[in-house]
Amino acid sequence: MADRVETLLFIKELDRLLQDYSRCPDEHYKELIKEDILLLSEVVSSYDS
Repeated sequence: MADRVETLLFIKELDRLLQDYSRCPDEHYKELIKEDILLLSEVVSSYDS
């Protein structure tokens, strides 16, 4: 149960990061957000395995 709740929270945060990335005008910050997106994507995909 906790894994499912955690996964949903991670997906929600991933959505927020994607929105931030698309709105961010600064390339430096976009790169930092992209790193977070990739890391969180790995976490979410590991829960699916």
